[in-house]
Amino acid sequence: MEASFAVESGSVLTSRNAGIVGISITVVLWFIASWRLLYHYSGVCGSDFFRRPSDDEVQYLRTDGLTTKRVVHVLLWITMVVEGVAYADMTASNTTNPFNYALLDVIGRGVLEFSTYIIVTIFWFIVTSRARAGASEKKIVFTIYPLILAFASIGMIVSSTIEAVVLLSGDFAGVDDFRAKSQIHKVGTIIEASAWGVHFTVVSICCFMVYKRISSLPTFSQVRGHAKRNIVNKMMIPMICTALSYALRCGWMTADFVSRIHNPSKPFETGLGWWLGNVWIPTLVPCVSLLYSIRKRDREPGSIDGVSDALLHPQHPYEHNDPILLFHRIFRDMDEDDEE
Repeated sequence: MEASFAVESGSVLTSRNAGIVGISITVVLWFIASWRLLYHYSGVCGSDFFRRPSDDEVQYLRTDGLTTKRVVHVLLWITMVVEGVAYADMTASNTTNPFNYALLDVIGRGVLEFSTYIIVTIFWFIVTSRARAGASEKKIVFTIYPLILAFASIGMIVSSTIEAVVLLSGDFAGVDDFRAKSQIHKVGTIIEASAWGVHFTVVSICCFMVYKRISSLPTFSQVRGHAKRNIVNKMMIPMICTALSYALRCGWMTADFVSRIHNPSKPFETGLGWWLGNVWIPTLVPCVSLLYSIRKRDREPGSIDGVSDALLHPQHPYEHNDPILLFHRIFRDMDEDDEE
């Protein structure tokens, strides 16, 4: 296997160099995911990490069983381990072989990353559907979009599984030969591009729904600018960043498919441009954004992270008519988020 390639998608990049950069990214994300996973299970953090939580804290925080946020952290942790092993093999061998390709591109990106991101998006839809403020969509909308994502995830898993089996069967001379000659790879590429495109679209729709709910509140116009920026930063920006990352990966996968149709002999899935646009950025940005978005521990009742329950679910009728009381609760909740 060649150690470096001169390709149209970027300058020459050896497998070892790509592996070193990949290991650096996965190690950082692995440590962050490990820290946040301990944080979610411990109930305390920071200087009080080793302090036993009080009875009131235990009642306020959900410390039992699996929750959506904890499942996401576990999946991200596993994803970083799998991709880290792939990058380590690339660094040691200075080649892209069937083993590290299957781990990184098929299992890591095609199955684990996509499924983890899907879970968070469905979680966003579920929480948004419970936000009564400004709701104008029909309830069936919040069933259709998660179903679309579920089918996209199933399609990705099936396609990736078939691709991995064909690649590891030994019928091809190597990864380059597999990329150039395999029809399964071409079909898998367009399926993956379509799935990421669908995911981008659905996240964009969810982001717009949340924005409508927040901006349509009669008291939102009375919130000071700093508080508005906090709401946007903590809720909207993670959605926007993840959506753009999904669109970026969709674009690169589509370009790869077109390249395989018109000029299959030239390698496209290598080079600095490919690694940046399709691998590293669409992994790093969503992981950091999602870890930030689900940073709050599980509470009862739950809330949209970054937007307090007081804003979306006023618990007392008189708060609708008294913005001072309503946003006093909002600012108090924001202060608690900043302390975390």
